[in-house]
Amino acid sequence: MTGRRYFSRLARNVAALAGVCLFGLVAPASAEKRVALVIGNDRYPNLPADRQLKKAANDATTVADALKSLGFEIVLGTNLGRQGMIDRLADFTARLEPGDTAAVFYAGHGVAIAGVNYLVPSDVPTVTEGAEARVRGASIAEPDVIAELQAKSVRVAFVVIDACRDNPFPRAAGRSIGYTRGLADAKPARGIFTLYSAGIGQTALDRLGSNDTAHNSVFTRIFVEQLKRPELHLGDLAVEVRERVAALALTASDEGGQPVPHEQTPAYYDQTLGGRIYLAAPPSSERPMAGMLIKPPAKPAVAERATMRPLRPSAAGESCARNGFETYCVSSMLKPQYGNSYGAVNLFDGSTGTAWVEGASGNGIGEWITIEFEALRRVKSIHVQNGYQKSPDIFAKNNRVRQIRVLFSGGESQIFILDDKLSAQLLSLRPPVSTYWMQFIIDDVWAGNKYTDTAITKLLVNSDPVQ
Repeated sequence: MTGRRYFSRLARNVAALAGVCLFGLVAPASAEKRVALVIGNDRYPNLPADRQLKKAANDATTVADALKSLGFEIVLGTNLGRQGMIDRLADFTARLEPGDTAAVFYAGHGVAIAGVNYLVPSDVPTVTEGAEARVRGASIAEPDVIAELQAKSVRVAFVVIDACRDNPFPRAAGRSIGYTRGLADAKPARGIFTLYSAGIGQTALDRLGSNDTAHNSVFTRIFVEQLKRPELHLGDLAVEVRERVAALALTASDEGGQPVPHEQTPAYYDQTLGGRIYLAAPPSSERPMAGMLIKPPAKPAVAERATMRPLRPSAAGESCARNGFETYCVSSMLKPQYGNSYGAVNLFDGSTGTAWVEGASGNGIGEWITIEFEALRRVKSIHVQNGYQKSPDIFAKNNRVRQIRVLFSGGESQIFILDDKLSAQLLSLRPPVSTYWMQFIIDDVWAGNKYTDTAITKLLVNSDPVQ
């Protein structure tokens, strides 16, 4: 689809590699080098007009400037054919030595074929049904990029892929070239931090609408802002990008200017070890180690924690799941059935085909979700996908939340009435609330036409750290 970028699992592995690399930034001048490969392809002469991208080249130059300001040597290319991409990759790897940090950023089309992700060069040829071999030969395989980095024994690698999730080779009838949406779920490599511009099964927006004149895509404009923040370690960076992009995408509009909230929730995968890795200079209390900045977790005394941090509500039988610096807990959950599970992790994963479904008797009134933060956060808005949005039929069969009450650690509370619709909703807090945790209590429901179980597909919080 025009203006959307095919987000790849390649992004995950590459992002992970790059991310790791980016964070070894505060070593002495004699320490390892920092080198980045940045590529953006938005012109595809052999593809139809609706498969052309608008801002991939802009994104590449913007990210290159940001990485350069962080001390990276830059190997940059825009609208590169296959040979041009190979040449840039060769130039990039030739500069790397054991112990260096490496970053890779790719914006453009990608496609998954037979479980392998491919970055699509600008000169990819026109292909017909069943021509996977031709596409593979004309593209750059994700495993090959990762193998090049590993062969150089880089200390850390940070790879970010912002690629259109719509298949650039669709067919109106018959079999498409590669997966219809999304890239393959490639096995992550150890020592890699991966960041994706969208979750599995989602499209990444180039722009918010016809009146959006921003220089960069929705993902990149947020990513570059967060990239330079010295107080963010890699995990915090990924979470900040995810929440801000998710909130911004909900403000999208159609060509006529009518609101069409879009679901785009960047995902990340962390396979790094050795502590928290930072991109820029951390506070003086943190110490550089082996080219990376390590910040030991704070361990206040029990008495101090009791006075500074109110305990969150809890109950016997609750179930919890970790999401970056957040911990989600739910009061109950429906037992797995039909090959599906309904736990807390479904509230923040990248799929609209999953949901948290409460498992108490009755209609779910009084059941709750808590989100606890590692440190004090200023909450600005809440992204909700009400009900079980796997399909219109399943949405109608199960209860949806009508009224939800939100309690905060400082004693504040707010009540929201949710729309009974198959789409995302943004709940704004006015004013924002600083809190250690939030509890969402179901006060009323929209009744399903078959089941009494109440479901929520996604619940994400947009927040900032409190200094």
